[in-house]
Amino acid sequence: MIEIKKPLKEIIKNIDGEEYYINEIAKKITPISYKLIYIDETKCVRCNLCYKECPVNAIEKAKVKNPAKIIEDKCVKCEICAQTCPVGAIYVIEGEAEVKDEEVHYLIKEKPVPHRKIRLKSYQLDEEKCIKCGICARFCPTNAIKVVRRKSIEVNLDLCMGCGACESVCPKKCIKVENEIGDVIRTRDIDVNKNLCVGCFVCIEECPVNAIDQDGDKVKINKEKCILCGRCVDVCPTNAIKMWDIH
Repeated sequence: MIEIKKPLKEIIKNIDGEEYYINEIAKKITPISYKLIYIDETKCVRCNLCYKECPVNAIEKAKVKNPAKIIEDKCVKCEICAQTCPVGAIYVIEGEAEVKDEEVHYLIKEKPVPHRKIRLKSYQLDEEKCIKCGICARFCPTNAIKVVRRKSIEVNLDLCMGCGACESVCPKKCIKVENEIGDVIRTRDIDVNKNLCVGCFVCIEECPVNAIDQDGDKVKINKEKCILCGRCVDVCPTNAIKMWDIH
């Protein structure tokens, strides 16, 4: 965890308006929480599993020269990409800012994320098409591929995790990987208090995966479809929808 402190007066100096009133407003600001999904470009192996598994198309596909990239204005912070990354290159960063003792306190920490299991089912290499360029070996996270450039290639399937990075970066498309990915791990749960629900249906409009349905004059959540992004929680005007961590 990282804690950063900055004098409130120093921040207020950069805000237009009467200093006294801005100072009074600042003191009344409640803690602000935020979340960031971050990809470590140096660790990305271009497997594109995050790109394939993102339920809202919020990840820019990786290429040989460019790692995968989060599209911030599309990301709903569901954490599925972080659970899916086979090399732990995607981080969930949580933060909180609050005014305390005439200072603005920023707390930043990495949230632990469980990882889905990935298993190799089948691997095919067309050696006639393969030009032994070595790009697949460069991105293989387990060193399962050994290449002597322009001469030979060897694949140790006992080391292969089935991520498919080699298939993704192969310029001749001569590698085919079939894998099996475990279910998304539920680290949270969600429910609707129908006594508080007023039937405004704003949550239905906000849900990015259509996991909320009208139930008479109330709503119900399809937990099989829900990705636990929390968008519905944020927009519910009566706090009828609650989401909590499962410990």
